[in-house]
Amino acid sequence: MKKSKLYLVVLICASAYLHICTSSFAQDLHFSEFFYSPLTVNPANTGVFNGDVRASTMYRMQWFTITNPYKTASVAVDAPLVNNTKKWRSDDFFSAGFNFNNDNEGSVNLKTNSYNGLFSFTKYLGGRNKHYVTTGFSLGYNTKSAGLGSLKYDSQFDPATGSYNSAYGYGEAGGGRSIGYMDMNAGLVWNFNTDRKFRSAIGFSINHITSPDVSIDGGNDPLLRKYSFQWNGAYKLGYNSNAVLLPNVLVSRQGASTLLDAGANVKYLLQERSRYTNFQGERSMSIGLYYRLGDAMFVNLRLDYSDIAFAFAYDINISGLTPASKTIGGFELMLQYRGIFGYRQNTKRSSERFM
Repeated sequence: MKKSKLYLVVLICASAYLHICTSSFAQDLHFSEFFYSPLTVNPANTGVFNGDVRASTMYRMQWFTITNPYKTASVAVDAPLVNNTKKWRSDDFFSAGFNFNNDNEGSVNLKTNSYNGLFSFTKYLGGRNKHYVTTGFSLGYNTKSAGLGSLKYDSQFDPATGSYNSAYGYGEAGGGRSIGYMDMNAGLVWNFNTDRKFRSAIGFSINHITSPDVSIDGGNDPLLRKYSFQWNGAYKLGYNSNAVLLPNVLVSRQGASTLLDAGANVKYLLQERSRYTNFQGERSMSIGLYYRLGDAMFVNLRLDYSDIAFAFAYDINISGLTPASKTIGGFELMLQYRGIFGYRQNTKRSSERFM
């Protein structure tokens, strides 16, 4: 019985791996490589990149040394809808995208699926530093379910044998529960660059604007609004250097939980992308080190070959769960395609205006 209680305590603490443990479990999924999952951070990141289409997938697995692993997967595609007619300035553009997320939390089989349509508008403000401001909005439908039958309870302890007996009831109605709900997010991103040596993006977002009720047992469990600040930069270490420093910061506040991720990658360019044609793509590699406050440190490795990018990250757990996790947090994989469909179709999108 003591082991059963210990497993339950570990499970409850691990379910807060995305944030510092709080009294509410209605929290968001989170990737360590948040900078490679821009649509889950801020809808205003939709379509704001160098290229004509971007498609990516991410996969995360965590806590596999403690309990059934927590698994998170995401698939996203977005594109700028540029109009080059004389009636509409091509420096201003609309963008659209779609994002699907699946989050499966451990032994309790708490699954959340989200299907999100994203829309944004980017306004070119001009100026010496080429300022762009993007507003974004997303509307999504979510499903949430739990399979309670996979858990073990104290009431299923058999004193006669001194062990667990699945034939004993656990006092919960039904073997599983589910709910569906709508959700809305909005955000703002400001992009600018001083010259070819430095670019920067600063963003703010509000998630779960309507605070939908996500309780699966008929209670009241509102998904609290989340307020986030992001900063991404790119600083070339010399005009003729092939090395680029890429700092990234994300700060989120949701209820009593605060999430702080910060760090930087160093990218080395093996071959630069052609600035005004599609003659050659970028070839590069980067490595980075990041810290998530009160939770983990993680290393990140990325390889780019023309339009394809692959990234890997590994978390080193440094939280209060370290004795159980043995410092093993989790790992992430990312695969991305970012294409440019010919310079005659869209020369402005192939120039380096954004990250």
